[in-house]
Amino acid sequence: MVESARVNLFEHAIMVVLSMAFLGSVGVERKRVDKMPIALIFPIILLPFVILTMTISFPYANAVTGNDSEVVVIDVEPPFKGADGEIKLMGTVHNTGDLPLEVKLGVDIITTTTSNATETTVMEETAPYSRVLYPFSVSPFKFSIKSTDQKSYTTLTGIGKPFVINLEKLSTPNYEGLVILNYTNIPFGQNAALVGTVKNSGPFELRDVAVYASAHDKTRKQVDSVKSNVIPILEPGKEIAFTAIPDPTSESQIEYYSCAGVDMNPQMNKLTKDDNKMIRYDLEGPVAVRDLKYDNASDSMVFGVKHYNPDGGPLVIKVESNEYKGSQNPLSLMLDGKYLSIDRTITGDNGKVLTMNIIIPPKEHKVQILGISNLLP
Repeated sequence: MVESARVNLFEHAIMVVLSMAFLGSVGVERKRVDKMPIALIFPIILLPFVILTMTISFPYANAVTGNDSEVVVIDVEPPFKGADGEIKLMGTVHNTGDLPLEVKLGVDIITTTTSNATETTVMEETAPYSRVLYPFSVSPFKFSIKSTDQKSYTTLTGIGKPFVINLEKLSTPNYEGLVILNYTNIPFGQNAALVGTVKNSGPFELRDVAVYASAHDKTRKQVDSVKSNVIPILEPGKEIAFTAIPDPTSESQIEYYSCAGVDMNPQMNKLTKDDNKMIRYDLEGPVAVRDLKYDNASDSMVFGVKHYNPDGGPLVIKVESNEYKGSQNPLSLMLDGKYLSIDRTITGDNGKVLTMNIIIPPKEHKVQILGISNLLP
């Protein structure tokens, strides 16, 4: 019963979109339609669909099933026709598991050839606005689907349920508190944009930074997904303005934005010492990292870490060692102020990167990597 009602609402939504286009084609002014009583508008809206022999079905999608993707939950809203003439299908993706994920979404669309009414099913692809979906996080997404294609003489006649077509488990740390967002969730200006500033509060530069969010109407329903302009490099301590503009057809509906987040390119980072010498390093593991910095007094890299697995798990620490010529590991590791014994630390050196594998116990802990200057010229 509930699913049937949802499908009917979905069909009505697309009917409204396409019927407005029909009204425009027969010369009915939009302002006159807006002022019509509801009782008169609905018969007009339904008239073109009595003539049409094809119906369009746009079902909802909720949970994604499957052994690998069952931790991914997709919430989808009714589609709408964007200002560019394409159909927008958007919603949010939830990671309910304890591993960072890279997710690619697909949706089957049905097109019909106008000359012979032949139906064809093709798949459209998109990705969530956050390229890394961390445990228990949410990211918006949006498909843009052509309603007609003049080159192939086809018309959109159906949209299926979005699903996961590719899911990769990652070992990308989440640097919590690294970025500070300063914004108002109230839409700004004539285009109802999400505006604010993003600041790098960490000790290393960030690359390809963008801010994303979900737009909602006064009933709290999501009406659009937005993503800002990309900031190529955000230096430590720098604060830069951003703007995320919704589709023009959604502007009048937006009451507020929610779930604002930051997407960035996770790569090997550079940490600057007090003498302006660079330490290149990388961390690999499904962990949350906090307050990473170089401590000059102890010549160590220090950070707080918590494994997403409640039972704890591995963390790989990599430090560039191009200048180091010795055969022994010049670094020492401490966990919560205690040196790690050899049976819990494995060290390897490929001539360029010194790699150490450790186990992080449950809950939050403090890690120190001592002897950093030994790797520098």
